[in-house]
Amino acid sequence: MKQITLTLAALILLAAANAQQRTDSVHVAHYDLNLSVVDFTGHTIDGYTDITAVAKVNNLTQVRLDLKALIADSIFVNGAAATFSHVGESLLVTVPAMQTGDTAAIRVHYHGTPAHDNYFGGFYFNGQYAYNYGVALEATPHSYGRVWFPCLDEFTDKSSYSFHIRTENGKRGICNGLLTDSLQLADSTMLWSWQLEEAIPTYLASIAVGDFSCYADTFHGVEKIIPIEIYTSPSLHPNVAASFVHLKDVLRKYEENFGPYRWPRVGYVSVAATGGAMEHATNIAIPNAAVNGTLNYEGTIMHELFHHWFGDLITCERPEEMWINEGFADYSEAMVQEWLYNTDTYNAYAKHIKSEHDNTLMNLAKQDGGLYALDNVPQDHTYGMHSYQKGGQVVHTLRNYMGDSLFFSSLTQLLSHYAYQNVNSEQFFTYLSQVSGMNLMDFYEDWIHQPGYLDFEVEDIISHGCGIFAVKIRQKGYGTNHLGTNVPVDVTFVSADMEMYTNENQMVSGDTTELMVLSPFTPVFIILDYHGKLNKATIDASKKVTATGNVTFTDTYCSANLSQVADTALIRVEHHYVAPTAPDPLPEGYYKYSTNHYWSVNYAGSPIDGVWKFKLMRGSNQLDEHLFDGGYDFDNLKLMYRPDGHSAWTPVPFNRTGTLYNSTLTTLDLQPGQYCFAVADAGVSVNSLDGVRLNVYPNPANSTLTLKTDATRTDKAVVFDSLGHKVKTLRINSDQQEINIYGLPAGNYVIVLYHKGKSVARTMFVKM
Repeated sequence: MKQITLTLAALILLAAANAQQRTDSVHVAHYDLNLSVVDFTGHTIDGYTDITAVAKVNNLTQVRLDLKALIADSIFVNGAAATFSHVGESLLVTVPAMQTGDTAAIRVHYHGTPAHDNYFGGFYFNGQYAYNYGVALEATPHSYGRVWFPCLDEFTDKSSYSFHIRTENGKRGICNGLLTDSLQLADSTMLWSWQLEEAIPTYLASIAVGDFSCYADTFHGVEKIIPIEIYTSPSLHPNVAASFVHLKDVLRKYEENFGPYRWPRVGYVSVAATGGAMEHATNIAIPNAAVNGTLNYEGTIMHELFHHWFGDLITCERPEEMWINEGFADYSEAMVQEWLYNTDTYNAYAKHIKSEHDNTLMNLAKQDGGLYALDNVPQDHTYGMHSYQKGGQVVHTLRNYMGDSLFFSSLTQLLSHYAYQNVNSEQFFTYLSQVSGMNLMDFYEDWIHQPGYLDFEVEDIISHGCGIFAVKIRQKGYGTNHLGTNVPVDVTFVSADMEMYTNENQMVSGDTTELMVLSPFTPVFIILDYHGKLNKATIDASKKVTATGNVTFTDTYCSANLSQVADTALIRVEHHYVAPTAPDPLPEGYYKYSTNHYWSVNYAGSPIDGVWKFKLMRGSNQLDEHLFDGGYDFDNLKLMYRPDGHSAWTPVPFNRTGTLYNSTLTTLDLQPGQYCFAVADAGVSVNSLDGVRLNVYPNPANSTLTLKTDATRTDKAVVFDSLGHKVKTLRINSDQQEINIYGLPAGNYVIVLYHKGKSVARTMFVKM
């Protein structure tokens, strides 16, 4: 007997590990829940659930249901007592042999104290209120219908529902769908009956019991008039109108852009949860704090509503692809900002996107324990930053790939095609490609089917005259498996007087791409993806400055301290979360360059002077945590510089302040270019590389250019125009000397330094 029991338990656990095999063999078409929720002292429920099971294979003789913590008292199949076993969370019911398409009526009588997750999810008694949240963040599987009714608790099985909830007089039972009846029973308790015809998975089934007031309204949708019912405790009822003031406006925008609301009512129920909300179909659970008469929780309220398109209407086929549910719902919060709060002078949408992008890039790997493909996120992190914030950022990127017209129209067709069904990521993009006429499979491979982030930098720019420029773009990856293909990157030219000109959607593929683009002026520098259309591995910031002092560029770990500003200057800082392109092999005495980040800094407009400040972060899970691995210390630290992406790195002097784990490295001047950290022998000086440091300022310049270098390692400087013609040569007599460029035509020029006949450094400047 012991051996039989162990074998049975092992088989049940094996079945639990192969959930897809179960849903391939059986489907539940309908649940009819009959529950008494009256014991608010003992926190118990009791009743029965009628389950309409449909065979999907021949000779089906057992149906495995899920039931956690509750006790199954008896089970009947087609009206007759049935044999069953209840081991752990698995309820195995013997049924008469069923052939494909046959149905069995299974009635399970049960009682007990329903469970809830240690962190979030499950069934709760809180004072005189009871309610459920349909997912559990720590349990696997996450679907948590099984804590309050016997069910096939899988994301992929969708069913219609009837609810008959017995409550104490003075309490209501609120469930999914429409209220079909309320009846006072002979014992003065109440019976509340609800019906939901539309099919949903078990995690979207909902119940709330308590003293609720109903705020009722209607919405005139594109296809029908839809009732709105918002249930709260009586004390919160006066706050509903203010907290939901934009509900109809947003609902209208959702319908305009994603198709009709396909559910019988818009419903919310406010519960005594400490946080979090849940998109139960037509009966969204939100915490009481959200109904406070302000708009502080408006994003949450609209996020859960949008699940009635993504998540409730179409559902991810696997928990590992939760971005389909949560990424779109997360992105809905950005659209709400766009629709409600964008003005001529304030782009609320762009601010929301950038804030979330920067936070996600900085914290994604730390919070989720690594970087994962969006279509294969481990179930330990199903409800982490990948599914929500990164998913939302990738949806933003998809919108910019497609453009608004195709984005909204194609998704509307997809939602209609897969309504009340499950979909996986590859199906999603295959169908989207078909209806849009765009091949989006490269997008799927680059942004969904691989982990990490793509990144882009300008490596070189050459003028070909007549406003034509060759721009070489290098692509890198942060945690990716491959580089992107046909990525549309905006290329923005910045002039000496801060004018901008953008060539949109320049296609970039592979390691390097050379683009031929137009500009009405000679650029001082180039910005890639200035408007943040792509979810790339860069945190950037641009500021116009008019005064001296410290200028901080939020989340870039870089600041500038300005000692001179003649008028107005534009400063651009880009913090790339990828390794800088380092020489191979490294120069003698050098052990490593930073493996995961570097900065690009540029400016235009008024001449400025000052210093850059870069943060060195060695704390746990910080960017430079492992920079000194191998026994190195601050004596080995170098700050490396190069004026552009095709020049050699050279070490530059710096001053360091701060602690062992968080320091600030301050340069001696404010040169534009790229900076990174390196580790080298303590005896390696700032002039020990083959390349010699070369700085020129102001840049752009009009009549005079100041050149700073190491005169002991430089004999002469030669100036070349953009066509490679030598236009000026001068001897180098000191570390700092002026060059007269007054007579040169406006344009791009290159200065090359020579020592003993060998070129040792070069940089570009712009003559105005």
